[in-house]
Amino acid sequence: MTPTLLAYQIDPKKLGKMQIVCLRLGIRVQAVDPADFGQPIGALAGVLPREPDAPAAPLPGEMLVMAHFRPGLLEGMLQGWRAAHIPPVALKAMLTDTNAAWTAPALYAEIAKEQRLIYVGKLPF
Repeated sequence: MTPTLLAYQIDPKKLGKMQIVCLRLGIRVQAVDPADFGQPIGALAGVLPREPDAPAAPLPGEMLVMAHFRPGLLEGMLQGWRAAHIPPVALKAMLTDTNAAWTAPALYAEIAKEQRLIYVGKLPF
């Protein structure tokens, strides 16, 4: 499958810069419409069916989900963004078997919680 970057609530200027770098790397960028925030992440990445009546809930901020990335592609993308002086996105996740069924608000909440625990020093790694 084509490497895909699902972009949630990314400023259009920032997203445009991201798309330029991603295009060079063969990554398809999909800006997720807020109406689709209730869809499973896996449905937007093309691995699960869409839900017919998935209620959408807003997100508190921006988030990225990478799907179908081969080894080394994430590092190349992030290096390209740094070289292009694109401000970082704090909340990022890879599509997994576990989170594929989650909605954007559920994934956002989980990543935000993990990030808080890491910065407070409560995670065991």
